[in-house]
Parts: sequence; structure tokens; C-alpha cells
Amino acid sequence: MNRIAQGMVLVLLGTAALTSTVFTDLYLNYVQAWFQPFLVASGAVLALLGLAVIASELRLVVRGEQGADDGGHGHGEHGGHDHATAPRVAWLLLLPVVSVFVIAPPALGAYTAENAASSAPPDESASGDFDELGDPASSAPVELKIQEFVMRAWTDDDRAMAERTIELTGFVVPHPDGPDEGWYLARLQMSCCAADAIVNRVLVTEFPGTEEPEKDSWWTVRGTWQEPAGDLQSVRDHRFTVEEMTAVENPPDPYE
Repeated sequence: MNRIAQGMVLVLLGTAALTSTVFTDLYLNYVQAWFQPFLVASGAVLALLGLAVIASELRLVVRGEQGADDGGHGHGEHGGHDHATAPRVAWLLLLPVVSVFVIAPPALGAYTAENAASSAPPDESASGDFDELGDPASSAPVELKIQEFVMRAWTDDDRAMAERTIELTGFVVPHPDGPDEGWYLARLQMSCCAADAIVNRVLVTEFPGTEEPEKDSWWTVRGTWQEPAGDLQSVRDHRFTVEEMTAVENPPDPYE
């Protein structure tokens, strides 16, 4: 790999970073939204560095050719200038570019949720101080993130969600013990990037129809929390009765 090829690799890497952050929301499959300005800056720096390397090398080539025409007193390969080359393994730097432009790995989904540990109950010192869910007499559904639903189900001693119509959006994860046990509506929560994602999920045991929805499909469901009789934090899977289901397109930001 000569220096011009090295510069082209840098330009392609920078372009991939800019394409996934400026022109699309692809970066949201892997990192939090607040990473965008850093990714944009990194992509711009890589692209500019690559262009600078290419321009510099082209100037040396031109000067070298001119020096050869003048009797060999120029620079570059024709004038005694040694052009450093990178090892062949450097071509592996193109793999991230290929993965973005050709493969475009999707966001983490059901496979990750099946094989990762779900979120654990908070410790006893966790606060159960939550915002009001609106007028308890209202029949309008309360839209919650699955993360908030799970936290309320574990720590809200007032059990404000009881007998309220709750609306949740997530993707379908099959139950490991088979469809007779129901299925999970899940969402992944990440602090920084996809590598630290944890699973928040609710167990749907009653729903319209008889067939479990397709794995990894996204749904907005409306229903009610199956309030447990005992200690909230002793519950492992929070059960949910679905009264209405609507298929939705994958959200731009698949994480919570």
C-alpha cells in the first residue's frame, strides 16, 4: 500500500463516519445520540488528513517527474526520494468502510435480548419517586418507556400503574421456554454504546389473537400491568396483558 492508497483509506474512513452521522441516523444503531458531534469531527479530520496525504504525494510525484526531465535533480522516486510503503495488512483498515457501506450492521435486537441478562432489580435504597401518570380518572393511555415501566413495577410502592392503560413500544423476543409461556416485549438501554446495552423487558402473557408475533418485529401495545400480590422486587418478569397491538416501523433510535 503506497501513500496515495493510505490517503484514500483515510478519506473513505472519514466519509463513512460522516455518512452515518450527517446524512443518516445509522450511528444510532451503535452509540448514543450525544456522540454525533464527536463522530462528525473525527470523520472530517480523517477525510482532510487523507486528502492532505494524497495532495502531498501527488506534488512529490510531479516534482520527481520534473526533476527527471531536468537531469535527475528533482525529488521523489525519480530523484532519490524514498517513498515509504505500509504493510499489506494495512488494507484491513478498509473493513470498517465495507461494513458501513455494504453490510450496515443493524441495531442489537432479539438475539442479544435472548442471550443477555435482563436488568436486575434495584437495591432497597433505590428511590420510588416518580412523576404523576396524569389524571387517574382519565381513560387515555399512559405512554411509558419500557425502562420506566420496569422501574416503576419494581420500586413504586404506590403502584400507580395498577388498573391504568399503559402504552409501550418495543421489539418481540420469544420466551426461552416456548410460546406457551408468552413472549417478551423488550427494549435495550445503553449508557454509552451498544457494547454496554442491558435488556428491559415485560412478559406478555395475554394478547389479541393466538399466534405469537414475529421475532424482532416492532409493536406498540396498549394494555395493563398484571400487578403482583407480594413484594415488588421479588418479581423477575413483569407481566403485561395486551388489549391492542399496532405494528410499527423500526424507530430511528432503537435504544432507550
